[in-house]
Amino acid sequence: MRKRFSGKNLYRAPLLLGATLMLSACGLWQDGSESPAQPETSPDMQVEVKLRALHRCSRISPEMVVTNVPKGTDYFDVRLLENEPQERLLGGGSWENDGTGIIPEGALTRVYTGPCPPAGQSRQYTYVISAMSHKDKHPLSVRVYPFVQE
Repeated sequence: MRKRFSGKNLYRAPLLLGATLMLSACGLWQDGSESPAQPETSPDMQVEVKLRALHRCSRISPEMVVTNVPKGTDYFDVRLLENEPQERLLGGGSWENDGTGIIPEGALTRVYTGPCPPAGQSRQYTYVISAMSHKDKHPLSVRVYPFVQE
């Protein structure tokens, strides 16, 4: 006797197939090799942004201090996003890691414009700071620094 395929089974089949494929790929890296060894466990990278009135509506970026920088970090990639009324990139730049973890004031030059909400309003902004290696296009660590500018 032949068993019919019910509607429920028809929808479950792709889910089971997808789950099976995902599980089989878990042990593989992007190039098909096994995933590389995980880096040593260390405290997460932290970022402090020293915003001053000078940085409001300015092309001068604030000083940023990055601590617990991952081993192998060659440079920092920084972006400033305005989160409302819609997400918008306000620029950023990159800074070579000299071992101090300091991104100096004015270092971001890639079409950078500081936070500048309309008069009498406040807006949410976010700095996205990535620790990068010249050997890999994937960040070693990423931190966000959200803030409100009035």
